[in-house]
Amino acid sequence: MVDSTAHETVTKVHAEHQEKFRAHHERFAAQSWYDVDPRLALLLAPIFKGDPDATIELTVVADGTVISGSVVSEQAWARRQHDQIRPGSPAIADALDALESAMDEQRQPVAAETNANPQLKTQDRYIHFLGPLLLSGGDHVHLQATRVDLRKVSAWSIGRVPADQEL
Repeated sequence: MVDSTAHETVTKVHAEHQEKFRAHHERFAAQSWYDVDPRLALLLAPIFKGDPDATIELTVVADGTVISGSVVSEQAWARRQHDQIRPGSPAIADALDALESAMDEQRQPVAAETNANPQLKTQDRYIHFLGPLLLSGGDHVHLQATRVDLRKVSAWSIGRVPADQEL
């Protein structure tokens, strides 16, 4: 019963996500990318290309929050997130596995559109952090696998903020 409920919940959330994705896809595609710092994009290029060993220590400011940690590829980030979910909730992990293959099929039309639009083809949307430290309002919060919208980054620096550093 729990397995089917978890699968139904994940399926419902996925359907809602797909509806939002479709609604926002056109707006996202039309959005100008000139706001993304070209030096940051260049620095992240090896990671975005999916090099499994590529990582960099990075600190960014996004929506007023300092986020500092190891940046990795989306694939490495997804694996870490999956590893976090499986021990506590195997049913949800199995449902997400099934959902991932369905999402791969849905990505094919988007990939074709992306290949036809050079502006979309060269840009990635998220920075994927493993084990980041968030600094907000004087509080330090340790997280696991976290991703940040690249368009929200207002400042960045190479390196990691020490966990015990005061702002």
